[in-house]
Amino acid sequence: MNITEFSVRGLFGIFDHKIPLTNDDNVTVIHGPNGIGKTMLLRMIKGFMEGDVAIFEQIPFTEFSAKRSDGLSVTLKSNKAARTIKKKDQPIIELSVSKYNNLIPFETTGGFYTSIPSDILDDIDPQIHYIFSRHMSGWTKDGESKIYSLHELIKIYPTLEKHVPEQYKTKAFSFFTQDINVFYVETIRLSAEKRPVQDYDPFNDNETNEVLRVKQYSKDISSRIEVALADYAKYSQELDRTFPERLVNFLRDGNSPLESKTIISEINHLGTLRKRLINLGLLDSENILNGISEKDVERCAEALTIYINDMKSKLSVFDKIASQLGSLMDIIEHRFKYKQFSLHRTDGFRFTSITGSTIEASELSSGEQHELVLLYELIFRIPQHSLILIDEPEISLHVAWQASFLGDLMNTLKLTNSYGIVATHSPTLIGPRWDLTIQLTGPEIPDLGALK
Repeated sequence: MNITEFSVRGLFGIFDHKIPLTNDDNVTVIHGPNGIGKTMLLRMIKGFMEGDVAIFEQIPFTEFSAKRSDGLSVTLKSNKAARTIKKKDQPIIELSVSKYNNLIPFETTGGFYTSIPSDILDDIDPQIHYIFSRHMSGWTKDGESKIYSLHELIKIYPTLEKHVPEQYKTKAFSFFTQDINVFYVETIRLSAEKRPVQDYDPFNDNETNEVLRVKQYSKDISSRIEVALADYAKYSQELDRTFPERLVNFLRDGNSPLESKTIISEINHLGTLRKRLINLGLLDSENILNGISEKDVERCAEALTIYINDMKSKLSVFDKIASQLGSLMDIIEHRFKYKQFSLHRTDGFRFTSITGSTIEASELSSGEQHELVLLYELIFRIPQHSLILIDEPEISLHVAWQASFLGDLMNTLKLTNSYGIVATHSPTLIGPRWDLTIQLTGPEIPDLGALK
């Protein structure tokens, strides 16, 4: 089951857009002039996939629909009367569900009453940061007229969600989205993601949040390597502990060892694999069996047979992360000129100039940082079976890198069984693949001069 289409009518009271998700290469590219609603449409899709009804209360639109390959469709309609009159007994967003255009009964059909009763908000209020004061249907911040909803405050302070009663935590549309994840790559990519609420207060004017995303990901890759090494050590220890017993059982049972030539070939292959893992920062230099002859093998063929099988099992722990790290290194080494790129278990990303001097990740050019962040998110952060939303990936990228982007994206999407929606202004990024594109347009604008 896949989502096959998103559409919106009356976006900003003007635009009607439809995005089919049916390309064989698993990518739909949307393009159009500024102000046509590309970013807002991506945000609406993200909100729908995450069950965030609040975003549909904030954006002016008439109707939003999503369709699945099994014929099921969901339509959200904006209740203009509820928006304008603010009637508490009417939902702002009305929901209908159909299959092959036939309306079907659904327990929440008719609307979402997304506003939480005042007494519940009052109970939650003691948990809200002191700079916010309870006001009407939400909170106001000192010196501002804006009313913050509970949904908005939870996005700022995620730990607030545990204080919300269960009946108000229901993820809307989960019956439709099911196991499909969503991952949104925004235009503002270089600033680090917000730290947990207990570590960072975004409303504290005395606190800065200048950490760059490349530094954040450098630490993240270090953590990923450490986790893989811990798994490797644990598995290796278990195999080493049981090696004598398994060797005795192998001999006792009269099992046949591998042939001498096969053993030598396998040992050479393992040596090549370990060198690759060392280059990826996953293993330290290790003593590798070199110059072993067939006579050497014949003396201990049984032990070497078990050794080879054990080493294959041990190194298989690194299969996934090695594939990811290899993809990242191969692309970065090819694109970053005059720099050498390597990975380290404690330092994360390491960059060195051709003169041998160390380059901090924060000293990379804006374009290099954008490229590294984009690649890292595509390779490491996309979950299996996801919908990937990418807004203007061409930002700060050299034209040659823009031309390579769709190919990189499609390779990643195949590995994760995912589908991507890309919003762009760049013909270079699209290249020859205009067959993947959907042009977003607006209504004809009347010639005001002719009306005079």
